[in-house]
Amino acid sequence: MPKWPATLPCPALGEFYRTATCRWSRQRLGSTSATASTGRALIAAVALLALTAPALPQALKRNAAVLNSLQPHSVRTSLHNADFEQPPKAAALAAGKPQDTCLGRPSSAEALIAACNAYIEASSRRWRQLAPAYSRRAEAFRSSGDFDAAIADFDRAIKLDPRKIDNLLGRGLAQLEKRDFDAAIADFDRVIRLNPRHADAIMHRAKARRAAGDTRRAVLDYDLLIRINPKYAEAFHQRALAHRELQDFDRALDDLDRMIQLDSDNVDGHYNRGLIFHRQRQYDRAIRELNRAINVRPDFAPAFNVRGLCYAALGETRRSIQDLDQAVALDRGFAEAFINRGNIHHGARRFDRALADYSEAVRLSPTDAYALYSRGLTMRAMGQEAEAKVDIARANEIEPGIGP
Repeated sequence: MPKWPATLPCPALGEFYRTATCRWSRQRLGSTSATASTGRALIAAVALLALTAPALPQALKRNAAVLNSLQPHSVRTSLHNADFEQPPKAAALAAGKPQDTCLGRPSSAEALIAACNAYIEASSRRWRQLAPAYSRRAEAFRSSGDFDAAIADFDRAIKLDPRKIDNLLGRGLAQLEKRDFDAAIADFDRVIRLNPRHADAIMHRAKARRAAGDTRRAVLDYDLLIRINPKYAEAFHQRALAHRELQDFDRALDDLDRMIQLDSDNVDGHYNRGLIFHRQRQYDRAIRELNRAINVRPDFAPAFNVRGLCYAALGETRRSIQDLDQAVALDRGFAEAFINRGNIHHGARRFDRALADYSEAVRLSPTDAYALYSRGLTMRAMGQEAEAKVDIARANEIEPGIGP
Protein backbone atom coordinates (compact mmCIF):
# COMPACT_ATOMS: atom_id res chain seq x y z
CA MET A 1 0.00 0.00 0.00
CA PRO A 2 1.49 3.38 -0.95
CA LYS A 3 2.68 5.19 2.15
CA TRP A 4 0.66 8.35 1.73
CA PRO A 5 -2.23 9.87 3.67
CA ALA A 6 -5.70 8.81 2.70
CA THR A 7 -7.25 11.09 0.15
CA LEU A 8 -10.07 13.18 1.56
CA PRO A 9 -12.44 15.45 -0.37
CA CYS A 10 -11.82 19.16 -0.09
CA PRO A 11 -14.27 21.00 2.24
CA ALA A 12 -17.14 22.70 0.64
CA LEU A 13 -15.76 25.85 0.59
CA GLY A 14 -40.52 43.29 -30.94
CA GLU A 15 -42.90 43.49 -31.83
CA PHE A 16 -43.99 41.90 -35.17
CA TYR A 17 -43.62 44.52 -37.87
CA ARG A 18 -41.98 42.54 -40.58
CA THR A 19 -43.17 43.92 -43.90
CA ALA A 20 -44.81 41.10 -45.76
CA THR A 21 -45.23 41.55 -49.48
CA CYS A 22 -48.44 39.81 -50.47
CA ARG A 23 -48.18 38.94 -54.07
CA TRP A 24 -51.10 37.96 -56.21
CA SER A 25 -50.47 34.98 -58.45
CA ARG A 26 -50.83 35.55 -62.06
CA GLN A 27 -53.67 33.32 -63.05
CA ARG A 28 -53.91 31.88 -66.47
CA LEU A 29 -57.35 32.83 -67.73
CA GLY A 30 -57.29 30.45 -70.64
CA SER A 31 -58.18 31.24 -74.19
CA THR A 32 -60.64 33.80 -75.48
CA SER A 33 -63.20 31.03 -75.23
CA ALA A 34 -63.26 31.33 -71.41
CA THR A 35 -66.72 31.02 -70.03
CA ALA A 36 -68.83 33.98 -69.16
CA SER A 37 -69.06 32.75 -65.61
CA THR A 38 -65.28 33.10 -65.21
CA GLY A 39 -65.46 36.68 -66.44
CA ARG A 40 -68.24 37.51 -64.03
CA ALA A 41 -66.25 36.03 -61.17
CA LEU A 42 -63.25 38.17 -62.04
CA ILE A 43 -65.34 41.32 -62.25
CA ALA A 44 -66.84 40.54 -58.84
CA ALA A 45 -63.39 39.98 -57.37
CA VAL A 46 -62.06 43.28 -58.75
CA ALA A 47 -65.07 45.12 -57.42
CA LEU A 48 -64.62 43.61 -53.99
CA LEU A 49 -60.92 44.47 -53.97
CA ALA A 50 -61.70 48.04 -54.88
CA LEU A 51 -64.01 48.27 -51.91
CA THR A 52 -61.53 46.76 -49.50
CA ALA A 53 -58.28 48.32 -50.81
CA PRO A 54 -58.22 51.21 -48.27
CA ALA A 55 -58.25 48.71 -45.44
CA LEU A 56 -55.48 46.52 -46.74
CA PRO A 57 -52.42 48.37 -45.34
CA GLN A 58 -53.81 48.34 -41.81
CA ALA A 59 -54.91 44.74 -42.14
CA LEU A 60 -51.44 43.76 -43.26
CA LYS A 61 -50.05 45.19 -40.08
CA ARG A 62 -52.48 43.30 -37.90
CA ASN A 63 -52.01 39.79 -39.22
CA ALA A 64 -52.39 37.53 -42.16
CA ALA A 65 -55.61 35.98 -40.89
CA VAL A 66 -57.45 39.31 -41.11
CA LEU A 67 -56.09 39.87 -44.57
CA ASN A 68 -57.33 36.46 -45.64
CA SER A 69 -60.82 37.21 -44.36
CA LEU A 70 -61.04 40.13 -46.83
CA GLN A 71 -60.56 37.92 -49.88
CA PRO A 72 -63.09 35.81 -51.79
CA HIS A 73 -62.15 32.16 -51.63
CA SER A 74 -61.11 31.87 -55.29
CA VAL A 75 -58.60 34.71 -54.83
CA ARG A 76 -57.40 33.95 -51.30
CA THR A 77 -55.91 30.66 -52.44
CA SER A 78 -53.33 32.60 -54.45
CA LEU A 79 -52.06 34.53 -51.41
CA HIS A 80 -48.52 33.57 -50.35
CA ASN A 81 -49.08 33.26 -46.63
CA ALA A 82 -45.51 32.03 -46.21
CA ASP A 83 -44.38 35.64 -46.54
CA PHE A 84 -45.74 36.21 -43.02
CA GLU A 85 -43.57 33.55 -41.38
CA GLN A 86 -41.17 35.14 -38.88
CA PRO A 87 -37.50 34.29 -38.76
CA PRO A 88 -36.19 33.25 -35.30
CA LYS A 89 -34.97 36.75 -34.40
CA ALA A 90 -38.31 38.34 -35.31
CA ALA A 91 -40.12 35.63 -33.37
CA ALA A 92 -38.06 36.49 -30.33
CA LEU A 93 -38.89 40.16 -30.69
CA ALA A 94 -42.56 39.28 -31.11
CA ALA A 95 -42.50 37.78 -27.62
CA GLY A 96 -41.74 41.19 -26.13
CA LYS A 97 -39.70 44.31 -26.47
CA PRO A 98 -35.96 44.00 -25.73
CA GLN A 99 -36.24 46.18 -22.64
CA ASP A 100 -38.82 43.80 -21.17
CA THR A 101 -36.31 40.96 -21.28
CA CYS A 102 -33.28 43.06 -20.43
CA LEU A 103 -34.80 44.80 -17.44
CA GLY A 104 -36.95 42.18 -15.84
CA ARG A 105 -38.22 39.13 -17.68
CA PRO A 106 -36.48 35.89 -16.57
CA SER A 107 -34.43 34.59 -19.49
CA SER A 108 -31.39 32.55 -20.32
CA ALA A 109 -28.04 34.31 -20.19
CA GLU A 110 -27.78 34.26 -24.00
CA ALA A 111 -31.25 35.77 -24.47
CA LEU A 112 -30.63 38.35 -21.78
CA ILE A 113 -27.35 39.47 -23.34
CA ALA A 114 -28.97 39.77 -26.79
CA ALA A 115 -31.91 41.76 -25.41
CA CYS A 116 -29.67 44.10 -23.44
CA ASN A 117 -27.44 44.62 -26.49
CA ALA A 118 -30.48 45.71 -28.51
CA TYR A 119 -31.85 47.88 -25.72
CA ILE A 120 -28.50 49.61 -25.03
CA GLU A 121 -27.90 50.26 -28.73
CA ALA A 122 -31.39 51.73 -29.15
CA SER A 123 -31.03 53.87 -26.02
CA SER A 124 -27.53 55.23 -26.59
CA ARG A 125 -28.71 58.84 -26.37
CA ARG A 126 -30.23 58.20 -22.96
CA TRP A 127 -27.07 56.70 -21.53
CA ARG A 128 -27.70 57.93 -17.99
CA GLN A 129 -30.72 55.60 -17.83
CA LEU A 130 -28.71 52.53 -18.83
CA ALA A 131 -27.24 51.50 -15.46
CA PRO A 132 -29.87 48.76 -14.88
CA ALA A 133 -29.28 47.36 -18.38
CA TYR A 134 -25.51 47.24 -17.87
CA SER A 135 -26.04 45.58 -14.51
CA ARG A 136 -28.37 42.91 -15.91
CA ARG A 137 -26.05 42.20 -18.82
CA ALA A 138 -23.13 41.98 -16.43
CA GLU A 139 -24.93 39.34 -14.37
CA ALA A 140 -25.66 37.38 -17.56
CA PHE A 141 -22.00 37.54 -18.57
CA ARG A 142 -20.95 36.41 -15.09
CA SER A 143 -23.35 33.45 -15.09
CA SER A 144 -21.99 32.38 -18.49
CA GLY A 145 -18.38 32.57 -17.24
CA ASP A 146 -17.28 35.67 -19.17
CA PHE A 147 -15.90 37.47 -16.14
CA ASP A 148 -13.99 40.19 -18.04
CA ALA A 149 -17.13 41.24 -19.92
CA ALA A 150 -19.08 41.15 -16.65
CA ILE A 151 -16.55 43.37 -14.90
CA ALA A 152 -16.56 45.84 -17.81
CA ASP A 153 -20.37 46.14 -17.63
CA PHE A 154 -20.34 46.50 -13.85
CA ASP A 155 -17.74 49.27 -14.31
CA ARG A 156 -20.18 51.10 -16.62
CA ALA A 157 -23.09 50.62 -14.23
CA ILE A 158 -21.04 51.81 -11.25
CA LYS A 159 -19.87 54.90 -13.16
CA LEU A 160 -23.52 55.80 -13.75
CA ASP A 161 -24.64 54.91 -10.20
CA PRO A 162 -21.62 54.76 -7.83
CA ARG A 163 -23.62 53.96 -4.69
CA LYS A 164 -25.64 51.07 -6.06
CA ILE A 165 -24.62 48.23 -3.74
CA ASP A 166 -25.74 45.39 -6.01
CA ASN A 167 -23.33 46.50 -8.74
CA LEU A 168 -20.38 46.68 -6.34
CA LEU A 169 -21.27 43.28 -4.94
CA GLY A 170 -21.71 41.78 -8.41
CA ARG A 171 -18.36 43.12 -9.58
CA GLY A 172 -16.72 41.75 -6.45
CA LEU A 173 -18.18 38.31 -7.16
CA ALA A 174 -16.94 38.43 -10.75
CA GLN A 175 -13.47 39.39 -9.46
CA LEU A 176 -13.61 36.54 -6.96
CA GLU A 177 -14.58 34.01 -9.63
CA LYS A 178 -11.76 35.37 -11.77
CA ARG A 179 -9.47 34.78 -8.77
CA ASP A 180 -8.48 38.44 -8.54
CA PHE A 181 -8.82 38.33 -4.78
CA ASP A 182 -7.45 41.80 -3.98
CA ALA A 183 -9.89 43.47 -6.38
CA ALA A 184 -12.75 41.37 -4.99
CA ILE A 185 -11.92 42.31 -1.40
CA ALA A 186 -11.74 46.00 -2.37
CA ASP A 187 -15.28 45.85 -3.81
CA PHE A 188 -16.65 44.00 -0.79
CA ASP A 189 -14.98 46.63 1.42
CA ARG A 190 -16.86 49.36 -0.44
CA VAL A 191 -20.16 47.55 0.06
CA ILE A 192 -19.49 47.15 3.77
CA ARG A 193 -18.63 50.83 4.12
CA LEU A 194 -22.00 51.66 2.59
CA ASN A 195 -23.78 49.05 4.72
CA PRO A 196 -21.74 47.69 7.66
CA ARG A 197 -24.30 44.92 8.26
CA HIS A 198 -24.39 43.58 4.70
CA ALA A 199 -24.07 39.87 5.47
CA ASP A 200 -23.47 38.72 1.89
CA ALA A 201 -20.58 41.14 1.39
CA ILE A 202 -18.99 40.10 4.69
CA MET A 203 -19.37 36.40 3.85
CA HIS A 204 -17.91 36.84 0.37
CA ARG A 205 -15.03 38.93 1.73
CA ALA A 206 -14.20 36.12 4.13
CA LYS A 207 -14.26 33.65 1.24
CA ALA A 208 -11.93 35.86 -0.78
CA ARG A 209 -9.56 36.20 2.16
CA ARG A 210 -9.42 32.44 2.67
CA ALA A 211 -8.81 31.89 -1.03
CA ALA A 212 -5.97 34.42 -0.83
CA GLY A 213 -4.47 32.57 2.15
CA ASP A 214 -5.47 35.13 4.78
CA THR A 215 -7.49 32.72 6.90
CA ARG A 216 -7.06 34.59 10.18
CA ARG A 217 -8.67 37.74 8.80
CA ALA A 218 -11.43 35.55 7.34
CA VAL A 219 -12.13 34.35 10.90
CA LEU A 220 -12.61 38.00 11.92
CA ASP A 221 -15.25 38.36 9.21
CA TYR A 222 -17.07 35.27 10.51
CA ASP A 223 -16.88 36.74 14.02
CA LEU A 224 -18.55 39.88 12.70
CA LEU A 225 -21.30 37.88 11.00
CA ILE A 226 -22.04 35.99 14.20
CA ARG A 227 -22.21 39.22 16.20
CA ILE A 228 -24.71 40.58 13.65
CA ASN A 229 -26.75 37.37 13.69
CA PRO A 230 -25.97 34.85 16.46
CA LYS A 231 -28.27 32.30 14.78
CA TYR A 232 -26.49 32.34 11.43
CA ALA A 233 -25.64 28.63 11.15
CA GLU A 234 -23.61 28.98 7.96
CA ALA A 235 -21.32 31.52 9.63
CA PHE A 236 -20.53 28.97 12.33
CA HIS A 237 -19.96 26.35 9.62
CA GLN A 238 -17.55 28.50 7.64
CA ARG A 239 -15.70 29.64 10.75
CA ALA A 240 -15.29 25.99 11.75
CA LEU A 241 -13.73 25.23 8.36
CA ALA A 242 -11.39 28.19 8.78
CA HIS A 243 -10.37 26.98 12.25
CA ARG A 244 -9.72 23.54 10.78
CA GLU A 245 -7.50 25.08 8.11
CA LEU A 246 -5.58 26.71 10.96
CA GLN A 247 -5.31 23.31 12.69
CA ASP A 248 -7.38 24.65 15.60
CA PHE A 249 -9.55 21.57 15.88
CA ASP A 250 -11.08 22.33 19.29
CA ARG A 251 -12.51 25.65 18.10
CA ALA A 252 -13.64 24.00 14.89
CA LEU A 253 -15.54 21.35 16.86
CA ASP A 254 -17.10 24.03 19.09
CA ASP A 255 -18.40 25.91 16.06
CA LEU A 256 -19.75 22.72 14.52
CA ASP A 257 -21.51 21.94 17.80
CA ARG A 258 -23.19 25.35 17.74
CA MET A 259 -24.13 24.83 14.11
CA ILE A 260 -25.78 21.50 14.94
CA GLN A 261 -27.62 23.09 17.89
CA LEU A 262 -29.17 25.52 15.40
CA ASP A 263 -29.90 22.76 12.88
CA SER A 264 -29.71 19.22 14.27
CA ASP A 265 -30.13 17.60 10.85
CA ASN A 266 -27.36 19.59 9.17
CA VAL A 267 -25.35 17.08 7.17
CA ASP A 268 -22.32 19.37 6.86
CA GLY A 269 -22.08 19.74 10.62
CA HIS A 270 -21.96 16.01 11.32
CA TYR A 271 -19.76 15.27 8.30
CA ASN A 272 -17.14 17.85 9.20
CA ARG A 273 -17.08 16.68 12.81
CA GLY A 274 -16.44 13.21 11.43
CA LEU A 275 -13.57 14.55 9.33
CA ILE A 276 -11.95 16.18 12.35
CA PHE A 277 -12.32 13.08 14.52
CA HIS A 278 -10.79 11.02 11.71
CA ARG A 279 -7.90 13.48 11.56
CA GLN A 280 -7.46 13.12 15.31
CA ARG A 281 -7.59 9.32 14.96
CA GLN A 282 -10.73 9.13 17.07
CA TYR A 283 -12.25 6.66 14.64
CA ASP A 284 -15.18 5.46 16.75
CA ARG A 285 -16.35 9.05 17.34
CA ALA A 286 -15.85 9.79 13.66
CA ILE A 287 -18.00 6.81 12.68
CA ARG A 288 -20.81 7.96 15.00
CA GLU A 289 -20.86 11.42 13.40
CA LEU A 290 -20.74 9.98 9.90
CA ASN A 291 -23.59 7.60 10.75
CA ARG A 292 -25.69 10.64 11.66
CA ALA A 293 -24.80 12.34 8.38
CA ILE A 294 -25.73 9.20 6.42
CA ASN A 295 -29.02 8.81 8.33
CA VAL A 296 -29.98 12.34 7.30
CA ARG A 297 -28.76 11.94 3.73
CA PRO A 298 -28.29 8.33 2.61
CA ASP A 299 -26.95 9.40 -0.80
CA PHE A 300 -24.07 11.49 0.60
CA ALA A 301 -21.05 9.78 -0.97
CA PRO A 302 -18.34 11.72 0.95
CA ALA A 303 -19.63 10.38 4.28
CA PHE A 304 -19.32 6.79 3.03
CA ASN A 305 -15.81 7.57 1.81
CA VAL A 306 -14.56 8.85 5.18
CA ARG A 307 -16.38 6.17 7.14
CA GLY A 308 -14.70 3.61 4.92
CA LEU A 309 -11.33 5.11 5.87
CA CYS A 310 -12.23 4.88 9.55
CA TYR A 311 -13.14 1.21 9.21
CA ALA A 312 -9.88 0.59 7.38
CA ALA A 313 -7.93 2.24 10.21
CA LEU A 314 -9.72 -0.04 12.69
CA GLY A 315 -8.77 -3.10 10.63
CA GLU A 316 -12.34 -3.78 9.47
CA THR A 317 -11.40 -4.22 5.82
CA ARG A 318 -14.66 -5.81 4.70
CA ARG A 319 -16.79 -2.94 6.06
CA SER A 320 -14.29 -0.46 4.64
CA ILE A 321 -14.60 -1.92 1.14
CA GLN A 322 -18.41 -1.95 1.47
CA ASP A 323 -18.47 1.77 2.30
CA LEU A 324 -16.08 2.68 -0.51
CA ASP A 325 -18.10 0.53 -2.93
CA GLN A 326 -21.16 2.57 -1.90
CA ALA A 327 -19.27 5.86 -2.30
CA VAL A 328 -18.30 5.12 -5.92
CA ALA A 329 -21.75 3.67 -6.69
CA LEU A 330 -23.33 6.96 -5.56
CA ASP A 331 -20.78 9.09 -7.41
CA ARG A 332 -18.97 7.51 -10.35
CA GLY A 333 -16.82 10.63 -10.66
CA PHE A 334 -15.48 10.40 -7.11
CA ALA A 335 -11.76 9.97 -7.86
CA GLU A 336 -10.70 10.13 -4.20
CA ALA A 337 -12.90 7.16 -3.30
CA PHE A 338 -11.37 5.12 -6.12
CA ILE A 339 -7.90 5.98 -4.79
CA ASN A 340 -8.83 5.02 -1.24
CA ARG A 341 -10.31 1.71 -2.35
CA GLY A 342 -7.22 1.11 -4.45
CA ASN A 343 -5.06 1.69 -1.38
CA ILE A 344 -6.95 -0.97 0.55
CA HIS A 345 -6.68 -3.47 -2.31
CA HIS A 346 -2.98 -2.65 -2.64
CA GLY A 347 -2.43 -3.23 1.08
CA ALA A 348 -4.18 -6.61 0.76
CA ARG A 349 -1.96 -7.41 -2.27
CA ARG A 350 -4.95 -7.54 -4.59
CA PHE A 351 -2.93 -5.69 -7.19
CA ASP A 352 -5.24 -6.27 -10.14
CA ARG A 353 -8.13 -4.58 -8.28
CA ALA A 354 -5.86 -1.83 -7.03
CA LEU A 355 -4.65 -1.20 -10.58
CA ALA A 356 -8.25 -0.95 -11.83
CA ASP A 357 -9.14 1.60 -9.13
CA TYR A 358 -6.03 3.73 -9.63
CA SER A 359 -6.56 3.66 -13.40
CA GLU A 360 -10.13 4.91 -12.98
CA ALA A 361 -8.89 7.67 -10.69
CA VAL A 362 -6.30 8.70 -13.31
CA ARG A 363 -8.99 8.70 -15.99
CA LEU A 364 -11.15 10.98 -13.86
CA SER A 365 -8.27 13.20 -12.75
CA PRO A 366 -5.32 12.87 -15.18
CA THR A 367 -3.14 15.34 -13.25
CA ASP A 368 -3.54 13.72 -9.84
CA ALA A 369 0.07 12.97 -8.93
CA TYR A 370 -0.85 10.64 -6.07
CA ALA A 371 -3.08 8.48 -8.31
CA LEU A 372 -0.34 8.25 -10.94
CA TYR A 373 2.33 7.43 -8.39
CA SER A 374 0.17 4.78 -6.69
CA ARG A 375 -0.61 3.18 -10.03
CA GLY A 376 3.10 3.16 -10.82
CA LEU A 377 3.91 1.36 -7.59
CA THR A 378 1.17 -1.17 -8.28
CA MET A 379 2.50 -1.82 -11.79
CA ARG A 380 5.96 -2.30 -10.32
CA ALA A 381 4.59 -4.85 -7.85
CA MET A 382 2.99 -6.66 -10.80
CA GLY A 383 6.28 -6.74 -12.70
CA GLN A 384 5.27 -4.08 -15.25
CA GLU A 385 8.40 -2.00 -14.76
CA ALA A 386 8.34 -0.05 -18.02
CA GLU A 387 4.77 1.13 -17.46
CA ALA A 388 5.53 1.84 -13.81
CA LYS A 389 8.42 4.16 -14.70
CA VAL A 390 6.19 6.19 -17.01
CA ASP A 391 3.57 6.80 -14.29
CA ILE A 392 6.12 7.55 -11.57
CA ALA A 393 8.00 9.98 -13.81
CA ARG A 394 4.77 11.73 -14.72
CA ALA A 395 3.82 11.99 -11.05
CA ASN A 396 7.16 13.60 -10.24
CA GLU A 397 6.70 16.11 -13.07
CA ILE A 398 3.35 17.16 -11.59
CA GLU A 399 4.51 17.10 -7.99
CA PRO A 400 8.29 17.03 -7.65
CA GLY A 401 9.50 14.88 -4.79
CA ILE A 402 6.38 12.74 -4.53
CA GLY A 403 8.54 9.64 -4.77
CA PRO A 404 11.81 8.18 -6.10
